[in-house]
Amino acid sequence: MDNQNPQFSTPPTEEIHLQDYLNVLFRRRRVFLLAFAAVVISVSLYTLLMKPVYEVSTTLHVRDEKVRGGGVLDDLGLSRQNPVETEIEILKSRTNAEDVVERLNLTWQVAERSADLDFRILEFASSAEIPAFRVEITGPDTFQVRDSTKQILGQGTSGKRLQQGDLTLVLDGLSGKAGDSFKLTLLPFNDVVSALREGVRASEVGKGTNIIRASYQSTDPVRARQVVNTLATVYLERSILLKTEEARKSVEFIEKQLEEVRTLLDSAEKSLEVYKREAGIVRLDSEAQSLIERLSLAEKERSAVSLRRRQVDFALETLNAAIELEQGYAPSVLLDDPVVAALAQQLAALEVERRGLLVEVTEAHPLMQALQDQIREIQSKLLNIYQSTRQSLSVRIASLTADMDRYEAGLRKLPAAEQQLARLTRLATVNADIYTFLLQKHEEARIARASTISNISVIDSAITPDRPVKPQKKKNLLLGLIVGAMLGIGLAFFQEYLDDTIKDADTAKRILGLAILAVIPHIGPRPGKPEKIGEGEEQRPLITHFAPRSPAAEAFRSLRTSLHFSGVGGEKKVVLVTSCFPGEGKTTIAANLAETLAQTDARVLLIGCDLRRPTLHAVFGASRTPGLTEILIGDATFDETVHPTGIHQLDFISAGTTPPNPAELLGSQRMVDLLQELRGRYDTIVLDAPPLLAVTDASILTSLSDRVAVVLEAGGVQIKAAQRLRELLDEAQAPVAGLILNDKTGKGMEYYASYRGRSGKYKYGYGYYSSGYSDESSGPDSSGWWQTVKEFFRFRR
Repeated sequence: MDNQNPQFSTPPTEEIHLQDYLNVLFRRRRVFLLAFAAVVISVSLYTLLMKPVYEVSTTLHVRDEKVRGGGVLDDLGLSRQNPVETEIEILKSRTNAEDVVERLNLTWQVAERSADLDFRILEFASSAEIPAFRVEITGPDTFQVRDSTKQILGQGTSGKRLQQGDLTLVLDGLSGKAGDSFKLTLLPFNDVVSALREGVRASEVGKGTNIIRASYQSTDPVRARQVVNTLATVYLERSILLKTEEARKSVEFIEKQLEEVRTLLDSAEKSLEVYKREAGIVRLDSEAQSLIERLSLAEKERSAVSLRRRQVDFALETLNAAIELEQGYAPSVLLDDPVVAALAQQLAALEVERRGLLVEVTEAHPLMQALQDQIREIQSKLLNIYQSTRQSLSVRIASLTADMDRYEAGLRKLPAAEQQLARLTRLATVNADIYTFLLQKHEEARIARASTISNISVIDSAITPDRPVKPQKKKNLLLGLIVGAMLGIGLAFFQEYLDDTIKDADTAKRILGLAILAVIPHIGPRPGKPEKIGEGEEQRPLITHFAPRSPAAEAFRSLRTSLHFSGVGGEKKVVLVTSCFPGEGKTTIAANLAETLAQTDARVLLIGCDLRRPTLHAVFGASRTPGLTEILIGDATFDETVHPTGIHQLDFISAGTTPPNPAELLGSQRMVDLLQELRGRYDTIVLDAPPLLAVTDASILTSLSDRVAVVLEAGGVQIKAAQRLRELLDEAQAPVAGLILNDKTGKGMEYYASYRGRSGKYKYGYGYYSSGYSDESSGPDSSGWWQTVKEFFRFRR
C-alpha cells in the first residue's frame, strides 16, 4: 500500500492586523459579554442602591506666630509655630476626636426608627455586655425598654431618668403613637473615635498657603456638619489653651492667694476695729508707726518675690517638658533679662533653620541631629538660668523674712496695749497692701491671658450640603463601562492565550505536517425538514442526502475529490475514518462521505468498526444487531447483516454486539478475509473506526486500509494530543491521506472561515454555493442581519 504523508514547511509569519484582534474578541464574545455585563450590572446596582454620602468641609488659616519678648526679637519675625503638617496632625489627634465624640454623643446610635417618632436623648449609659435596646412607645409620654433578648427592662416617662440595672436613659420631647419604636445602641467609645479619625480628611490648600481644609463624609448631612464644626472648635480651644498655659497657671495661683489674703484682711480689719473700740486707743506713736510701715513694705516685697518664684517654677516645669519632647520652646518669663533674651533669639534662629532643613532631610540626618543638639544646649543654659534665678529669689525671700522678724521683735518692745494695736494695725495694713498688689497682678495676668489669641482662625465654617458627593452616578456608570470592557477584553485574550487547541487549517498543517482534505462546516438542525432515515432519537443528520446544495454537502464533495487525488496510482478501495477522541463527529463524516461516494454510481459499503460505542446504526435508523461482531465470530453471514440504505448503491453494516475483546476481533484473520472478500463486491469501503488515542482498535485497522482520513474537531483537540496522534500514525506506518477539519459545534467557523492567506485570498470556504441552505432544503436564511455583520467582520480586510 502506498503511504504518502505530504510534509508542509512552516509558513512565514503572517503580519498581525487589527482584524486579528477583533476576531479574537468575536470568538471569545461570550466571555467578554459575561465579564462586561457582570461589571456593569454590579456597578449599576452598587451605584443605585448605595446610600447617599454627603461631604462637608471647613477651612482654617494657620498664621505665623512671632517670638514673644518684644524689641529686637519681634523685629526678627522668627516663627516658633509648628509647620502646617504638624497642625494637621494636631487637628486629627485622638484627643480632639475624643472630645468631639463626647460633645456630640456619637456613641449613641439610633436605628430602625419609626417615621412619625420624634424625641431627644439627654442621657444614655449602659454597662451591659451587649448595649443594644429596643425602645417602644406605650403612651403619650411613656415608653418601655427591651434588651437584646427582647426582655422588658423597665418603663420610663418622657423627661425623667430611667435607671434600671446597668441602663441609664433620659428621653425628652417624646412624640409618637403607641407601638412606634427605635433601636438604641451604645457603640464602643474607642471604635467610634478611631472611625472618626479615619473619616476626617485634612490637607493644605495649595503649598505655602498655610490654609488647611478639613472635611468629613457621612450619610447624615447634619451630623457631618456638626462633626466638622465641633472639631474646628475643639482644635481652636486647645490651641488657645496651650498658648495661655503659663498665664492660666499664674491666674489660678493669684486667685487662690487672693482668696486667702482677703479672708485674712477681713479678719484683721474686724479685729482692729473691735480692739480700738474696746481699748479706746485709736493711734500709735511715730516709732510704732514707722515699724509697721517697714514691716508692711517687707511683707509686700516678700509676696512679690514669692509670686515671681512661682512663675519661675511654672517656666521650669514647661521648659523641662519641652526638652523631653525635643521641642524648640523658650518660656516667656524673664525675657526682660538680656541674657535670656539673647538665648531665646538664638533658639528661634535655630528653630527656623531646623524647619528649613526638615523639608530636605529627615530627623535622623546628621545635620538635623547637630541642630537638635544645639537647641538642647541652649535650652540647658536657659534651664540653668531659671534654676539660678529661682535660687536667688529663694535667698531674697529668706532675707525679707529675717527683716520682718527683726521688725516684729521691735514691735514686741512696745507697751502691751500699743503692742496689740500695732500688731492688729500691721496685719490690716500688710494684708491690705498684699491684697492690692495681688489684685494688680491678677488683672495683669488675666489681661495677658485674654490678650493671647490663637494663630488659627476659621475662614469658612461647615454648612449643611445640599447634594451628596457619592455616588457619582454618571462617573460610576462610565467607569463601569470602561472597567467592564477592559476586564472583558483581558479575559478574552487570556482565554485565547490558554487555549492551545487546533483551531484552523493552517495550525493543523503546521503541527501535523498533513494535508487538509476538507473543512466541514457546522451541520445544524433544519426545522420542518426530515434529516434522518428512520425515527430514532439518536439518529445523526445525513446532510449530503437531504440538503445536497448546502455548504456542508459541497464540503463533502470537496472531501471526495481530495481523497481521489490523495494518492495517484495507489489503490483507494478501503478508506478508514478515525479521530483523536470520541465525539469529534467522525461517524457523521463517515456516513456523509460514503453517501457522497455513492452519488458517483459507485458501489459503496459503510462498516461500523467502532465496536465499543457504536452509533452508525442510528444514522440510518437500523438495528444495531446483527452486525460486524456477529460476522467476525461466525454467528451471522454478510448477507444477513448488510443493510441497503436505498440511497444510490450505498450499503452499511452496523457494529453489532459489543464484544469483550474488540481489538482481537478487528485484528483477526477473519477481519482480513472479510475485507479481502468485500473488495471484490464494492468499489469503495468506508470504515468508521474508533478514536485513535482512546483505544488501539484504529491502529490495528490502519494496516488493513488503503487510505486513512483523520477527523479533527476545530477548537476541540489540543496540540499535544494532535502531536501524539501523528506519532501513533507514524509508528503504525498508516497511509494517511490527510486531515478533515470538522466544525462540529459551530465555533470553528470563527477560526477558519475567515482565514486569509498571504496572497489575500480566502481559503477553505464552504463551497461554491452561497452560505446557508438552498431553497429546496428550506433551511434558515443566511441573508439576515446577523450573517451580514459576521460577513462584514470576516471580509472587511
